Amino acid sequence: MGRWSDTLPATVDLLAAVGYTAVVLLALLSSLDGIFLAAVALPFLLFVPGYAVVASLFPTWNPEYENHRLIVTERILYSVAASICLAIIVGVNLEFTPWPIRPIPVLTTLAIITVVASGIAGYRRHRRTPTGLGQASTPSENSRAASRRSNGEGIQLGTIVVGVAILVAFASVTLVAAQPQRGEAYTEFGLLTENETGDLEASGYPEQIAMGESEQMYFTVINHEMETTEYVVVVQLARTAPTGEVIERTRLDSYDNRTAAGDRWLQRHTVTPVLEGERLRLTYLLYKGSLPEQPTAENAYRETHIWVDVP
Repeated sequence: MGRWSDTLPATVDLLAAVGYTAVVLLALLSSLDGIFLAAVALPFLLFVPGYAVVASLFPTWNPEYENHRLIVTERILYSVAASICLAIIVGVNLEFTPWPIRPIPVLTTLAIITVVASGIAGYRRHRRTPTGLGQASTPSENSRAASRRSNGEGIQLGTIVVGVAILVAFASVTLVAAQPQRGEAYTEFGLLTENETGDLEASGYPEQIAMGESEQMYFTVINHEMETTEYVVVVQLARTAPTGEVIERTRLDSYDNRTAAGDRWLQRHTVTPVLEGERLRLTYLLYKGSLPEQPTAENAYRETHIWVDVP
């Protein structure tokens, strides 16, 4: 019976941590949201991953067999501190991955850490537990031997792991701080005209362009995609029904440019109508990368237009 009481924590607390991890993952995949999801996920986030990591570093509960141990209060405090540090490290390092810093990627990563650390803790506890009552060595001898292993192995392992964790956290925060803030990736797209003083403004668009004549226009593309992007702009003139449905369209021109992150592409061009009619839609379609076979406002990345009469 003594053996079961010694090994009970190894099977109960670690299995409870893994079980609660599974509950959190199921809650993420379910329809829970808002305060209900927070009620399930927050205790996990603030305690469980750190508890598993602390248990892997300091596996022993029973002071009879090993001196290198933590009391309950210490274990709880270290678990909360370790969980907070792990959440910061995971969040910082997700900045360098395709996955956003959102609940599912963060909690899934912490769940993996919890399961792995619980496995390590279970293995170390099992290895340090006495194998039976009929063994030749006495509990005091086991205690001294375990204490030597603790000093020679547990402390060194704990020091190494904590040191590596500190270095990883410091390096991650430093790298993210050195990078431009990613924020939301987007592209600004607009039309400009030149006023009487030669300045460009987003107003004064032509309302009428005679057939056979040309009007000078500008369009601008500002790259906030955080990476160099291939852009294509298609200029179309379309005749539409009163419902807005396109009856006839023709491509007037197309332009492409490779724009670096943070740069602005300003394109001066002339518009020469080839359709006659009232309220024709002069449309500018912006694409990233390749151009579709039939460019339309529906498949464009960005779209802007003005209405013109062509007598």
